Amino acid sequence: MDSFPPTASSGWTLPDWLSPHLLPDARFARAYAGFADDRRALIKGLIARHYALAQPQSVRMRTLEERHELFIHRSTAQPVSFVLLLVDHDFDAPALLLAALMPALCARSEQVLVCRLGKKADVPDVLLVSCELAGQERVAALGPMLLQRLLAEAAASGAPGVAMYPQSGMFSKLFSQPALRDVLDASALRLVGLRPPRVCGLWRDEPGQFPPLDVSLLYGPLGFVIGGAAPVAGSPAPAQDEWFAFRAMRRELALVPAARAAETGAQVSVAENCLGQWCWPQITPELFLSQRQRFTAAT
Repeated sequence: MDSFPPTASSGWTLPDWLSPHLLPDARFARAYAGFADDRRALIKGLIARHYALAQPQSVRMRTLEERHELFIHRSTAQPVSFVLLLVDHDFDAPALLLAALMPALCARSEQVLVCRLGKKADVPDVLLVSCELAGQERVAALGPMLLQRLLAEAAASGAPGVAMYPQSGMFSKLFSQPALRDVLDASALRLVGLRPPRVCGLWRDEPGQFPPLDVSLLYGPLGFVIGGAAPVAGSPAPAQDEWFAFRAMRRELALVPAARAAETGAQVSVAENCLGQWCWPQITPELFLSQRQRFTAAT
């Protein structure tokens, strides 16, 4: 069968100047040691669920040929050369970080870099522990100017790549810089803005459900409208009309007991045994694939 010529393994590699800005192994080790076993177990469980959802690719290149009466369609798909996951304090939550990072890792892109805006000293332990447990060893901390340089060099390389970033004021300002904007507009780099959920709710039927410390660890800075029983022993059970009022609100994310998950109408409903889940609607397996198509006459 006629096939596409092989492609180079990668058209862009992380620049040498980035090395001093990568977090060292010792920093990962300190962060890991500072987390109790039960805290790490929560993150491990979340990673395992994302791993099951993303279905890691076993083949790096897929080729398809379709023969029609008048023409032949051939296509190949392989992972993009690189993925840049740009984050700020809004992503200091394993739920948000891993929902973007795990699909990228499972797509088997040759290079994945997590880059937090700011100083090395400001990178939180929870981000490093999440990356460590997921197998992501390259985490950098960059200021706005160096982050623009990284993006410009990646875009100018012409290699297929993806850059995901929070739709926050700081990143909006960064991407609006004319010089960078011109380079990005002229490139094939895929830019994917991720807006964290803003309308979130949490409902308890019993005080022991959804421990506040677990919710805080996994969802970080997200704010939740709380309903139902208070997380204090002996709290009375909520009235049914309170639940009706709670579920009537349209939410992007709802943490609710399993028996109520189908009733919320939320974009994402999460029961207690799946705490930490979130799905970015913009992230699909195809996002991390570089595809080529060929149409020829049938012979």
